Amino acid sequence: MTRKLPGNERPASAEDEAPAYTESARAILDAAERLFSTKGFSAVSMREIAAASGRHLASANYYFGSKVGLFEAAFLRRIVPVNARRLDLLERYRAAGRTDLEDVMDAYLQPLFDPDEPDPAQAARMIMLFSKQLLSNPGEHEYLQEYYDEVARAFIAAIQTARPGLTPTAVVWGYNYMIGILVFTLAGQENLARIPAGTAELVHADSCPQETIARLKRFICAGIDSLG
Repeated sequence: MTRKLPGNERPASAEDEAPAYTESARAILDAAERLFSTKGFSAVSMREIAAASGRHLASANYYFGSKVGLFEAAFLRRIVPVNARRLDLLERYRAAGRTDLEDVMDAYLQPLFDPDEPDPAQAARMIMLFSKQLLSNPGEHEYLQEYYDEVARAFIAAIQTARPGLTPTAVVWGYNYMIGILVFTLAGQENLARIPAGTAELVHADSCPQETIARLKRFICAGIDSLG
Protein backbone atom coordinates (compact mmCIF):
# COMPACT_ATOMS: atom_id res chain seq x y z
CA MET A 1 0.00 0.00 0.00
CA THR A 2 1.87 3.07 -1.20
CA ARG A 3 -0.74 5.72 -1.98
CA LYS A 4 0.92 9.12 -1.63
CA LEU A 5 -1.14 11.80 0.09
CA PRO A 6 -1.05 15.45 -0.97
CA GLY A 7 1.18 17.43 1.39
CA ASN A 8 3.11 14.31 2.29
CA GLU A 9 6.84 14.28 1.57
CA ARG A 10 6.88 10.53 1.03
CA PRO A 11 4.34 7.71 0.59
CA ALA A 12 2.58 6.50 3.72
CA SER A 13 2.27 2.79 4.38
CA ALA A 14 0.86 0.66 7.17
CA GLU A 15 4.40 -0.10 8.33
CA ASP A 16 5.53 3.54 8.67
CA GLU A 17 5.93 5.07 12.11
CA ALA A 18 4.33 8.29 10.85
CA PRO A 19 3.85 10.10 7.57
CA ALA A 20 6.10 13.15 7.07
CA TYR A 21 4.66 16.51 6.05
CA THR A 22 5.84 19.96 5.07
CA GLU A 23 5.63 22.71 7.69
CA SER A 24 2.60 24.30 6.05
CA ALA A 25 0.84 20.95 5.68
CA ARG A 26 1.47 20.18 9.35
CA ALA A 27 -0.02 23.52 10.40
CA ILE A 28 -3.14 22.81 8.36
CA LEU A 29 -3.39 19.27 9.76
CA ASP A 30 -3.01 20.55 13.33
CA ALA A 31 -5.82 23.07 12.80
CA ALA A 32 -8.01 20.42 11.15
CA GLU A 33 -7.55 18.06 14.08
CA ARG A 34 -8.50 20.75 16.59
CA LEU A 35 -11.62 21.66 14.66
CA PHE A 36 -12.64 18.12 13.74
CA SER A 37 -12.26 16.99 17.35
CA THR A 38 -14.38 19.81 18.77
CA LYS A 39 -16.98 20.39 16.04
CA GLY A 40 -17.08 17.14 14.08
CA PHE A 41 -16.28 16.45 10.44
CA SER A 42 -19.47 17.78 8.84
CA ALA A 43 -19.54 21.11 10.70
CA VAL A 44 -16.06 22.24 9.61
CA SER A 45 -15.20 23.87 6.29
CA MET A 46 -11.87 24.04 4.47
CA ARG A 47 -12.01 27.84 4.70
CA GLU A 48 -12.36 27.62 8.49
CA ILE A 49 -9.46 25.18 8.74
CA ALA A 50 -7.23 27.38 6.57
CA ALA A 51 -8.04 30.45 8.69
CA ALA A 52 -7.31 28.57 11.94
CA SER A 53 -3.97 27.39 10.55
CA GLY A 54 -2.90 30.86 9.43
CA ARG A 55 -2.55 29.59 5.85
CA HIS A 56 -4.45 30.51 2.70
CA LEU A 57 -7.37 28.39 1.55
CA ALA A 58 -5.46 27.85 -1.69
CA SER A 59 -2.66 26.18 0.31
CA ALA A 60 -5.09 23.82 2.03
CA ASN A 61 -6.61 22.87 -1.31
CA TYR A 62 -3.17 22.51 -2.91
CA TYR A 63 -1.88 20.14 -0.23
CA PHE A 64 -5.01 18.10 0.42
CA GLY A 65 -7.44 18.71 -2.44
CA SER A 66 -10.61 18.57 -0.35
CA LYS A 67 -11.90 18.18 3.17
CA VAL A 68 -12.08 14.42 2.63
CA GLY A 69 -8.41 14.42 1.57
CA LEU A 70 -7.51 16.43 4.65
CA PHE A 71 -9.47 14.07 6.88
CA GLU A 72 -7.69 11.08 5.36
CA ALA A 73 -4.29 12.69 5.89
CA ALA A 74 -5.15 13.41 9.53
CA PHE A 75 -6.34 9.82 9.89
CA LEU A 76 -3.07 8.43 8.60
CA ARG A 77 -0.99 10.72 10.79
CA ARG A 78 -2.76 9.32 13.86
CA ILE A 79 -3.58 5.74 12.93
CA VAL A 80 -0.43 4.59 11.11
CA PRO A 81 1.86 4.90 14.17
CA VAL A 82 -0.82 3.48 16.52
CA ASN A 83 -1.28 0.40 14.35
CA ALA A 84 2.48 -0.02 13.90
CA ARG A 85 2.93 0.00 17.68
CA ARG A 86 0.07 -2.48 18.08
CA LEU A 87 1.65 -4.98 15.71
CA ASP A 88 5.10 -4.49 17.22
CA LEU A 89 3.82 -4.99 20.75
CA LEU A 90 1.81 -8.06 19.75
CA GLU A 91 4.93 -9.60 18.17
CA ARG A 92 7.11 -8.78 21.19
CA TYR A 93 4.56 -10.34 23.53
CA ARG A 94 4.36 -13.43 21.34
CA ALA A 95 8.15 -13.76 21.29
CA ALA A 96 8.17 -13.56 25.09
CA GLY A 97 5.52 -16.28 25.37
CA ARG A 98 2.78 -13.82 26.37
CA THR A 99 -0.10 -15.10 24.27
CA ASP A 100 -3.02 -15.07 26.71
CA LEU A 101 -6.11 -13.06 25.86
CA GLU A 102 -5.22 -10.31 28.34
CA ASP A 103 -1.83 -9.91 26.66
CA VAL A 104 -3.50 -9.66 23.24
CA MET A 105 -5.86 -6.99 24.55
CA ASP A 106 -2.97 -5.14 26.19
CA ALA A 107 -1.11 -4.99 22.86
CA TYR A 108 -4.19 -3.52 21.20
CA LEU A 109 -5.01 -1.00 23.93
CA GLN A 110 -1.69 0.38 25.15
CA PRO A 111 -0.82 2.27 21.93
CA LEU A 112 -4.11 4.18 22.18
CA PHE A 113 -2.95 5.80 25.41
CA ASP A 114 0.51 7.04 24.48
CA PRO A 115 2.08 8.71 27.56
CA ASP A 116 4.16 10.97 25.27
CA GLU A 117 1.08 12.39 23.56
CA PRO A 118 0.93 16.13 24.43
CA ASP A 119 -2.89 16.22 24.31
CA PRO A 120 -4.19 12.69 24.94
CA ALA A 121 -7.80 13.87 25.16
CA GLN A 122 -7.67 15.38 21.68
CA ALA A 123 -5.85 12.32 20.33
CA ALA A 124 -8.54 10.05 21.77
CA ARG A 125 -11.33 12.21 20.33
CA MET A 126 -9.67 12.17 16.93
CA ILE A 127 -9.33 8.39 16.87
CA MET A 128 -12.96 8.08 17.94
CA LEU A 129 -13.97 10.52 15.20
CA PHE A 130 -11.99 8.58 12.61
CA SER A 131 -13.68 5.35 13.63
CA LYS A 132 -17.14 6.93 13.61
CA GLN A 133 -16.58 8.53 10.21
CA LEU A 134 -15.28 5.28 8.69
CA LEU A 135 -18.12 3.22 10.11
CA SER A 136 -20.74 5.77 9.00
CA ASN A 137 -19.31 6.35 5.51
CA PRO A 138 -17.40 3.19 4.52
CA GLY A 139 -17.62 3.87 0.78
CA GLU A 140 -16.33 7.42 1.06
CA HIS A 141 -13.10 6.34 2.76
CA GLU A 142 -12.84 2.81 1.41
CA TYR A 143 -9.07 2.73 0.95
CA LEU A 144 -8.52 3.78 4.59
CA GLN A 145 -10.11 0.51 5.69
CA GLU A 146 -6.97 -1.20 4.37
CA TYR A 147 -4.98 0.37 7.20
CA TYR A 148 -7.03 -1.68 9.65
CA ASP A 149 -6.98 -4.93 7.68
CA GLU A 150 -3.51 -6.05 8.73
CA VAL A 151 -4.20 -5.24 12.37
CA ALA A 152 -7.60 -6.96 12.25
CA ARG A 153 -6.11 -10.14 10.76
CA ALA A 154 -3.28 -10.24 13.30
CA PHE A 155 -5.47 -9.67 16.34
CA ILE A 156 -8.29 -11.95 15.25
CA ALA A 157 -5.69 -14.71 14.80
CA ALA A 158 -4.17 -13.89 18.21
CA ILE A 159 -7.59 -14.05 19.91
CA GLN A 160 -8.23 -17.42 18.25
CA THR A 161 -4.87 -18.70 19.51
CA ALA A 162 -5.58 -17.44 23.01
CA ARG A 163 -9.07 -18.97 23.03
CA PRO A 164 -8.93 -22.03 20.73
CA GLY A 165 -12.30 -23.23 22.03
CA LEU A 166 -14.11 -20.33 20.40
CA THR A 167 -15.53 -20.69 16.91
CA PRO A 168 -14.09 -18.38 14.22
CA THR A 169 -17.47 -16.63 14.08
CA ALA A 170 -17.38 -15.95 17.81
CA VAL A 171 -13.84 -14.58 17.55
CA VAL A 172 -14.81 -12.19 14.74
CA TRP A 173 -17.83 -10.97 16.69
CA GLY A 174 -15.69 -10.56 19.80
CA TYR A 175 -13.20 -8.42 17.89
CA ASN A 176 -15.96 -6.23 16.49
CA TYR A 177 -17.63 -5.84 19.88
CA MET A 178 -14.24 -4.71 21.20
CA ILE A 179 -14.09 -1.99 18.51
CA GLY A 180 -17.55 -0.75 19.50
CA ILE A 181 -16.55 -0.55 23.16
CA LEU A 182 -13.40 1.41 22.30
CA VAL A 183 -15.22 3.90 20.07
CA PHE A 184 -17.59 4.71 22.94
CA THR A 185 -14.78 4.86 25.49
CA LEU A 186 -12.66 7.19 23.38
CA ALA A 187 -15.63 9.49 22.80
CA GLY A 188 -15.00 10.93 26.28
CA GLN A 189 -16.86 11.26 29.53
CA GLU A 190 -19.26 13.85 28.14
CA ASN A 191 -20.77 11.07 26.02
CA LEU A 192 -21.34 8.66 28.89
CA ALA A 193 -24.88 7.47 29.49
CA ARG A 194 -26.70 9.70 31.99
CA ILE A 195 -25.65 8.72 35.49
CA PRO A 196 -27.03 9.75 38.92
CA ALA A 197 -25.86 13.02 40.42
CA GLY A 198 -22.76 12.64 42.54
CA THR A 199 -21.28 9.70 40.63
CA ALA A 200 -19.72 11.75 37.83
CA GLU A 201 -16.91 12.74 40.19
CA LEU A 202 -16.17 9.06 40.83
CA VAL A 203 -15.89 8.39 37.09
CA HIS A 204 -13.59 11.38 36.64
CA ALA A 205 -11.35 10.26 39.53
CA ASP A 206 -11.09 6.79 38.02
CA SER A 207 -10.07 7.80 34.51
CA CYS A 208 -6.27 7.63 34.40
CA PRO A 209 -5.00 5.78 31.30
CA GLN A 210 -3.71 2.68 33.07
CA GLU A 211 -6.92 2.23 35.04
CA THR A 212 -8.91 2.70 31.85
CA ILE A 213 -6.79 0.04 30.12
CA ALA A 214 -7.16 -2.37 33.05
CA ARG A 215 -10.94 -1.89 33.15
CA LEU A 216 -11.24 -2.34 29.38
CA LYS A 217 -9.15 -5.53 29.46
CA ARG A 218 -11.31 -7.06 32.20
CA PHE A 219 -14.54 -6.17 30.44
CA ILE A 220 -13.49 -7.16 26.91
CA CYS A 221 -11.89 -10.43 27.97
CA ALA A 222 -14.97 -11.40 29.99
CA GLY A 223 -17.17 -10.54 27.02
CA ILE A 224 -15.12 -12.59 24.57
CA ASP A 225 -15.03 -15.54 26.99
CA SER A 226 -18.82 -15.39 27.30
CA LEU A 227 -19.13 -16.16 23.59
CA GLY A 228 -17.75 -19.67 24.09
